[in-house]
Amino acid sequence: MKYKYLFVLAAACLFATQAQAATLSPGDLIKASGPAVYYYSQEGKRLVFPNENTYKTWYTDFSTVKTITDAELAAITMGGNVTYKPGVRLVKIVSDSKVYAIAAGGVLRHVATEEIARNLYGADWNTKVDDIPVGFFSNYSIGSSILNSTDYSPSASTAQAVSIDTDRAAKTTPPVCTTCGSEPVTPTTTQETIQIALSASQNTIKINDVITFTASAQYSASIKEIRIYFDNNLVTACQNANVCSGDFAMPSVLDKETYQVKTEVTALDTTKETKTLDLARASTTEPDSEVTISVDREVIEPGQTTGITVQADETVDVKEIIIYVDDVAKKGCNYLGRSCKWSQIFDGPLGTEFNTYGLVTSVSGVTYRTQTKTITLAANSIPYVTIETGKTYILKGESMEAVVSASDEDGIQSIEILDSQKNVLKTCSGAAPCTLSTGPWVTEGMVTLWGRATDVPGSSNEQSIQFEVR
Repeated sequence: MKYKYLFVLAAACLFATQAQAATLSPGDLIKASGPAVYYYSQEGKRLVFPNENTYKTWYTDFSTVKTITDAELAAITMGGNVTYKPGVRLVKIVSDSKVYAIAAGGVLRHVATEEIARNLYGADWNTKVDDIPVGFFSNYSIGSSILNSTDYSPSASTAQAVSIDTDRAAKTTPPVCTTCGSEPVTPTTTQETIQIALSASQNTIKINDVITFTASAQYSASIKEIRIYFDNNLVTACQNANVCSGDFAMPSVLDKETYQVKTEVTALDTTKETKTLDLARASTTEPDSEVTISVDREVIEPGQTTGITVQADETVDVKEIIIYVDDVAKKGCNYLGRSCKWSQIFDGPLGTEFNTYGLVTSVSGVTYRTQTKTITLAANSIPYVTIETGKTYILKGESMEAVVSASDEDGIQSIEILDSQKNVLKTCSGAAPCTLSTGPWVTEGMVTLWGRATDVPGSSNEQSIQFEVR
């Protein structure tokens, strides 16, 4: 994406009027004989639109631009740059993958997950992200992250930004004078410090994760260098920039409960400041909700085969899925969709148990772990059960047909279809598939149905399926 440091109006000649002395009011859009368009602020200064994207968040066209003389324009002092209108677009810096929403006063708030971005800006949220060049990033400040969808409202943020002046006024709020009285107050002088923001792309760390660290600095003097460290290892160093970002791969062994991220900022006037951030080591066994594992039959006889499936939900941009049995990698699936399947013969004495789980790695380097399932060898195996609906979603008022099938070496005694609370909806005798039309469903949301089968000796197994009512 190409940017210019001053927003140039390519079709200025289409609306420019003859330059003449003009009476200006705060909020006017102005230009002279050149193509650049400015905002005339309530302070009597002209503000620059850094690029066309910034302009379009505030205005849909150029019909209200006033043309003044070159001399009049030169007499108006520059007052800084205009920032994006809050709530309209999402932004990111070209050197960092983190996506930000814009709050009042040019405050950037990191949108923590793709799910939150979808909830706030719709399924096509990724088409509403603009890149901000590093040179313009210092116009903004870093605020708190958006950790859930209730933390931020795009429409409310836009509504509050009545004008560019109103939005700029939100950057600073003058302090209330609580010491004013008849006696003059002698002002105190404080030493200016570098204002630093330090963030990480995730709050916990796992082995082999790739985490992006970002540091930004604001100071009256130019910034000479920003350095970022993870556990005293240099991640990156940036010179002559207000924002610095770098990726760091977590080691294969994490033997501490917390790890420190540190940034060191040095200004041209030799002022130095540091800021630290502690990241906790994630549990190595606690499952992540974004990934699941299922086993066709968790109880089998020695020498029998059972299948294992690892599935990732739509929030994970899958790079690789690996299925483990007793901590040994058995199957790897690369870029083959959101699921990976593996089956094998399990043999050994009765009572032998095999533990299986899956690890899913995203394109960005985040690793997700499923829960652990146990496969047990027994004298009598449990039935193999499948449940199918044929559709992943239906509309309100429609019904959904569920079909449960089962097989077992000892024969199938019965097949049942159950609701989400495990209440039996239908029972079928024998091994023939059991079919039930459920609904009509009138409440939007996810629906879970279960299929259960019992073999002739009395062992049972069940599987579930979900569909959405829209």
